[in-house]
Amino acid sequence: MRLLREGRYTFVSELGRGGMGVVWLAKDTVLGRDVAIKELMVPGGIPVDQRAEYQERVLREARIASRLANPGIVTIHDLITEHGQMYIVMELVKAPSLTEWVERHGPMPVPRAAKLAEQVLGALEAAHEAGVVHRDVKPSNVMVPDKGTAKLADFGIAQSYDDTRITSTGMIIGSPAYMSPERLSSGDASPAWDLWALGATLYYAVEGRGAYERQTTTETILAVMTDRPQLRLAQGPMAELITGLLDHDPSRRISPARAHKLIEQALQSDNETTTRFAPVQDVPPPMPAPVPVPVPVPPVQYTYRPPGAVDYGRRRPVLQGVIWLAILGLLAAGVIFVPRLIAKIAEASATDSATGDTGGATKAPKTSKATQPVLTFGPGGDITSEYLTVGAEDCYKWLPTKGKPGPKTDNEVGCYAPYDTQSLWGGVLTSDQGDIPYPSAEQLTAVGAGGCTERFLDKVTYPDKENALKVWTLVPTAEAWKVKVKNGYRQSTRTYSCFVSKADGSKLTAPVWEL
Repeated sequence: MRLLREGRYTFVSELGRGGMGVVWLAKDTVLGRDVAIKELMVPGGIPVDQRAEYQERVLREARIASRLANPGIVTIHDLITEHGQMYIVMELVKAPSLTEWVERHGPMPVPRAAKLAEQVLGALEAAHEAGVVHRDVKPSNVMVPDKGTAKLADFGIAQSYDDTRITSTGMIIGSPAYMSPERLSSGDASPAWDLWALGATLYYAVEGRGAYERQTTTETILAVMTDRPQLRLAQGPMAELITGLLDHDPSRRISPARAHKLIEQALQSDNETTTRFAPVQDVPPPMPAPVPVPVPVPPVQYTYRPPGAVDYGRRRPVLQGVIWLAILGLLAAGVIFVPRLIAKIAEASATDSATGDTGGATKAPKTSKATQPVLTFGPGGDITSEYLTVGAEDCYKWLPTKGKPGPKTDNEVGCYAPYDTQSLWGGVLTSDQGDIPYPSAEQLTAVGAGGCTERFLDKVTYPDKENALKVWTLVPTAEAWKVKVKNGYRQSTRTYSCFVSKADGSKLTAPVWEL
C-alpha cells in the first residue's frame, strides 16, 4: 500500500495516465475524504541539469493555482515532494471529461455547449487575473458533471506571464492539436493561448471531433498553422464564438468580453437546435429547381475536403518534403521541439512563393457505378428540408426521395437494426461565406458527387459494394446557398451530405463504414 505525507494519503487505485503523469484515487485519512493525486513525471526531453528547475517551476505554479478561488477550477488541496517525486493532491471530481462525454453521447447540444463555454471561460479569466496561463486547455481537462459547474483541471503545466526559463529552451509541452499558432512558434505565454485552446475545445464539443487532430504530430502542427476548420453542426452566435477564438492572429482573436456576449446570445437564441439533431422544417411542395447558370468560380474554392482531413491537394510538395525532413529527430513523447520546424515551414512557403509553385493541380474526382445523380435540398429542391443535420455514421429508416424531407430525428436507428441509409457525412463546397455565385451543376457534381464517391470507395467495407450499394449526394439549392440574416447573423448552407443504401432497396443490418 502506497502512502504519502507520513500516511495521511493512502493510494487506492489508478484513475488514468498521460504524458504528464499518473492520476490516482486516494483517501485523505485526516479529513476522511476521497481525493485525486497526480503523480507528475518529468518529460523525457528535458535535460537532466534542468529537471530540478522544471520541478520547482511546476510546484510554484501549482501553488499559484491552489489559490485560485473559482467554482470552475478543480481545487488543489496539497503539494508534496517525496523521494524526488512530485505529487499534487486535488479535489476528486466525479464526472466524465468532455472527451468521455462526447464519446458516449456524440456532439454536445448548442445550449449545453454554450453553458460549458461560459463556465470554462470564467475559470480561465480567474486564472488570467492571477497572472497564470493554463497552457493545457483541452477536452480531457474539462470535467462535465450532469449537474453543477464544469471544472477545468490540470494546472500542472501552468505558467506565469513572466516565466520564460523553460520556454527559452525551445521546448513546448502539451497537446499540439490544442496549441495556438503563436505558441507553436515559441511566442511568450499569453492568455490568448488559452482562448485559442478554448475555441478548439468548443469545436470538439459541438462537432464531435477535433478541429486539428491528424494521424501524426507533424500533420497536426501543419493543420494548426495553416488550416481554417469549418463548422458543420453549429450556427449563429456559437459558430461566431468558435471561429473568433480560433483566429490565427492573436490580435484579432475575440476578447473575453466579446466571448461572453456571444455566449449569452447563444443561450438566449430562439434557435433550439442541437449540434447533432436539429429539427427539420418542411416547406411547401417543391417547385421545379431552377437550372443554375454556369459561372466561372476559382477552382480552389471547390476542392473537395472531407471533414477533419488535411487538404493534401492544396499542400505544396516542396513544403511537405521539407517538413518531413525537419520533423525527424525533433519529436519526443510529450515534448515537441518546434521552432526549427516552424522556421522550415516559413522558409518553404517563401521559397514556393518565389518560384511560383502553388501546387494548384487538382486531381480528377473518382467515379463509381454506385453513384446516383445529385439531389438538391432546400427551398425549391428535390429534398424539401431547409437544411440537413446528420452525424458522421448515423443510420436512418429513410431514403432520399424527391418531394420528401430529409432525415429527421425519429428516423434515426441503431446501425445493427434494419435500416435504409447510413450517413457518409460529407464536406464543404466552399469555405467562402461571402456573396459569391452559386456553382454550376457541373461543379456541384464534381465536388459533391466526387467527394461522396471518394469517401465511398475509400471507407466503405461491403462485399461487391459497387454493385450492391447506391451512393447518394445532396447539395444545397441556389436559395439555400444565398446568404441570409437570421437572429442578426449571416448564414448560408454551403455543405453537401453523403448517404449509402442497398441498390435493391432492401434493408442494411450492419454499418457499412465506421470512423
